[in-house]
Amino acid sequence: MGPQAHHLMLKNYFRIAWRSLLKDRQFSLLNIIGLSCGIACTLMIWLWVADQKSVDRFFQKDDQIYQLMEQRKSADNVVVSDESSGLLGEAVKAESPEVEYSAALCPPEWFPAFTLSVGQKDIKARGQYAGKDYFNIFSFKLLDGKKDEVLKDKNSIVISDDLARRLFNTTENLIGRPIRLQQQHDFFISGVFEKPAALSSQQFDFVLSFDYFYDQQAWVKSWGNNGPHNFILVKKGTDIDALNSRMAGIIGKNSNDTTRNAFAMKFSDVYLFSSFSHGASTGGRTEYIRLFSLIALFILVIACINFMNLSTARAARRMKEVGIKKVVGARRPQLIAQFLSESMLVTVFSTLLAVLITWLLLPSFNRLTGREIALNFTPGLILRLLCIALFTGLLAGSYPALYLSKFNPLAVLKGKLPSSFTEVISRKGLVTFQFALSAILIVSVLVIYQQVQYIQSADPGYNKDNIVKFYSEGRLQGNEETFIKELKRIPGVVNASFTYNDMVGRSFGNNGMDWPGKPANTYVYFEGFGAGYDFIETLGMHMQSGRSFSRDYGADSNKIILNEAAVTTMHLQNPVGKTVKLFGTPLQIVGIVKDFHYESLHEPVKPAYYVLQAGGGGPWWKIMVRVRPGQQQETIARIKDFYQAYNPGFPFTYSFLDEEYQRQYQTEVRVAALAKYFSGLAIVISCLGLFGLAAFTAQRRKKEIGIRKVVGATVNNIVFLLSGEFLRLIFLAILFAFPLAWWAMNHWLQSFAYRINIGPLVFLLAGASVILITFLTIGFQAIRAALINPVKSLRSE
Repeated sequence: MGPQAHHLMLKNYFRIAWRSLLKDRQFSLLNIIGLSCGIACTLMIWLWVADQKSVDRFFQKDDQIYQLMEQRKSADNVVVSDESSGLLGEAVKAESPEVEYSAALCPPEWFPAFTLSVGQKDIKARGQYAGKDYFNIFSFKLLDGKKDEVLKDKNSIVISDDLARRLFNTTENLIGRPIRLQQQHDFFISGVFEKPAALSSQQFDFVLSFDYFYDQQAWVKSWGNNGPHNFILVKKGTDIDALNSRMAGIIGKNSNDTTRNAFAMKFSDVYLFSSFSHGASTGGRTEYIRLFSLIALFILVIACINFMNLSTARAARRMKEVGIKKVVGARRPQLIAQFLSESMLVTVFSTLLAVLITWLLLPSFNRLTGREIALNFTPGLILRLLCIALFTGLLAGSYPALYLSKFNPLAVLKGKLPSSFTEVISRKGLVTFQFALSAILIVSVLVIYQQVQYIQSADPGYNKDNIVKFYSEGRLQGNEETFIKELKRIPGVVNASFTYNDMVGRSFGNNGMDWPGKPANTYVYFEGFGAGYDFIETLGMHMQSGRSFSRDYGADSNKIILNEAAVTTMHLQNPVGKTVKLFGTPLQIVGIVKDFHYESLHEPVKPAYYVLQAGGGGPWWKIMVRVRPGQQQETIARIKDFYQAYNPGFPFTYSFLDEEYQRQYQTEVRVAALAKYFSGLAIVISCLGLFGLAAFTAQRRKKEIGIRKVVGATVNNIVFLLSGEFLRLIFLAILFAFPLAWWAMNHWLQSFAYRINIGPLVFLLAGASVILITFLTIGFQAIRAALINPVKSLRSE
């Protein structure tokens, strides 16, 4: 057969396919809607997965950029941290010829938004301190300045183009222009960079010299402390395993702390593989990528099953067409090609509709995920769409094509539709599998929802509501006590204090605690809370024994308060009154505060201590103010007026502690929302197929229904007759799905130190939902069939 004949044959196949689709519009509409929803869901998830996998991978030398991590050993665990000494990168570079550049970083998350001033303009911006080779490692685009020089001078500042426009209304001719930081020190612009893209995990408005920060905070270059992030750029072909072996003991060699080991991890992997257990990576965001990739596959398979079932159920209408074609000489391969062409035509329409649906829903999807995903028709995206269409078309159309093409022409022309045991089992198996996937998704959504509700409503051990938090800067620094004293006089202020701890996540910790009976060479990490008077009272913490800091007892500067986890770790009996040492300084225990969660519920409560401090001049001190419920806005307005009068030149910015606390669970909240929508979509697609199957079943059995009604069957009898077969399949799907759903959700819950128990109510709700949805879907068709006048059904007889 020549090329022209092949072309005519294909053209004929698609013409027949088009006529077939138009002939049965209900069938075609159900298939196209089901497939388009499934493909749209798959496409959106693929775009999200591609976006997640692209984070931090856009740098020119991505394969050569590594972050230096620390493994910290304790008695029963190995914790991995991205924080280390500010000297680590320099030391690794000095000892490793394969390391081209190193740079330490104090990230923006450490600091409040800084106040930058130019003339009479005062604005807030996020900044960081970085080593001189930072721009040699990370290829952020410099619009002005040289990457080797922009951070050489301690008084240099490199600003983003966005910040340049906000301060100067231009990005040109800015080198050498002064910017005042915190109304204290002038820095001079040495470069302008393009604002980091959304695909960068590092988001900042300006960069200052790490050496300048060291002049202010010498601890960042102490081997005994950790906090800065360290990055290296290695030469191409570097054996990272060999490098890690050599650097493992570098911290112990310089600090005599053998519990801390350094290793290099590819920087672009840190975003995805940021979860560790006993020193080994256990995933992180990559777990959610796998989860949603699996959901996308589930939904696409469910949509394909719909096509298979609807096509095979419709076989009765097409058996004479197949029989006649076989009689006149059509071969089975030709019939398979015809039915596959019909499947591909439906898939093409569905894919085009899916692209439109994705384009319409993408803005809402971006708001839900917090990303900036765009539907750009790149060659890669077009190729993937073609692959999805081809995969879906072949998967959805293969079984119907094979099924319809094997009919015996003599049997079908007599009106006898072959129905072997295997064919019946296949169709029922597909329905069962389809609803088993739906049941798994429903159980998963219920468990995720319950866990998210639990972690959001769990008592953290302190009262986080109605706490306004803002940073100490300008005139406040070093005068926190005086400011707090005046602040408490403002109507609506219940209490106030200050601290250097964020209260959300680990902020300032160390392993410098010693106590009676502590084993030799044992290092235990304690979270540190330096705070002023009334801190415990302002936060609504509860004392387990002893007292909090109070002016009634004179100077408490040589006293310490521990949490219950610290007492348990120390194995202290009757701890109040005993003495411990913090970095060699004796401190008397005056109280034990009940445990509270300063980390998310993924982590157990860890040892913590509280020491009294008079305030400080560092950039970390926070003012915590409890305001009276119902008067938040009025009280905050009064605080703002007082702040601006007390601290001119500094814009007043604040946050609510409860919002920062909930932000810890942003990923879980988004996962719950996405799972809810995708599961709902999977159920809708399943119901579309079930609706079509019920309609074809009712039509196929209309004469049987007519005879049953003639001999006395009621409407209820007919409804249960038609519904019973489907409901039996649903029960089977539930029995298959629930053990798998329990296993998957139990595995997910293990990532939380505090979690719900998966009770029977979850499975009862899921089972009842699936059964109710099924009954409502097929009930309409069943009642409709039962109400048809039997005379009409039997007229042809």
